[in-house]
Amino acid sequence: MLQQILVGCDHGPGTADALRLAAELATVTGGDETQLTLLHAYAPRATRFGRRGKQEELDDALHGEGMALLEGLRDTLPAALRDRVELLSVPVASPAYALHDVAAGQNADLIVIGPAQHGAVGRLLLGSDSTAIIHGAPCPVAIPPRTEGHAHEADATRAIAPIGVGYDGSEVADAAAELAAALAAAQGRALEVIGVSDVLVLPPSPGGVAPVALDPLVLERETEELLAERVASLPQDARPTAVALHGDPVHELSERSAELHLLVVGSRDYGPVGHVLLGSVSRPVLDHARCPVIVVPRRSTEQDARERS
Repeated sequence: MLQQILVGCDHGPGTADALRLAAELATVTGGDETQLTLLHAYAPRATRFGRRGKQEELDDALHGEGMALLEGLRDTLPAALRDRVELLSVPVASPAYALHDVAAGQNADLIVIGPAQHGAVGRLLLGSDSTAIIHGAPCPVAIPPRTEGHAHEADATRAIAPIGVGYDGSEVADAAAELAAALAAAQGRALEVIGVSDVLVLPPSPGGVAPVALDPLVLERETEELLAERVASLPQDARPTAVALHGDPVHELSERSAELHLLVVGSRDYGPVGHVLLGSVSRPVLDHARCPVIVVPRRSTEQDARERS
């Protein structure tokens, strides 16, 4: 299922969490076939006063430092994975560009990065560029939580926790649901298809008609119907169930994440039920989720559609 996983690595504390998440997903979804690429990006230094030799020395030092980091990280992986790991330390001004370029070239199935961090100049910390990484990614992006005690490695209750997917009926949410169902089936977990209905106030019309608040009971019923339809269409080996919540989507999804092993959401799209807009909440959910989150970017769904046509 996940045959090629690309892991963005830096000197921040989130890299170890990203690597653990990547190793788990590689083990449970790809068996002996999954390949891992560990990528370190460092900022090239501009030449000053024609001192090219000094710049090359510095770049060589940064490259060597990056390779040493990657080799140390590789040694922390399970022995069965180490022989299937490629190490790349590349000079590039933008970590997002490096990840997108390598992911596209390798036809990667997943990018994994750590949560947002900040670090010294010359050491690009990938999590700090996570928004750009997600929105331009050619494939889904997985990010572990900022909080300690991930759902995938915490107590016994969470060890058997379900996988969740935020669903709003949009095309990118459909792609997220398919991915979540495949992950749930591969890991022997149940799947929660989660919709959040929020009170929506329609804006004033050009004619000056006052804004109208939609009936929350109508919104809840629409959400329940949408979820039931999607649950019925998913593979039953994923054991999908509908979970209809009401309130602020960021708060509700973040709170629900405490009971999940993994949460999958779509990014930047709009669904037929206009009050459930996952694209507008995926970024803040990443900041508050208490389990790993996989974001399916709109671009990856558009590429899939072109390949099918």
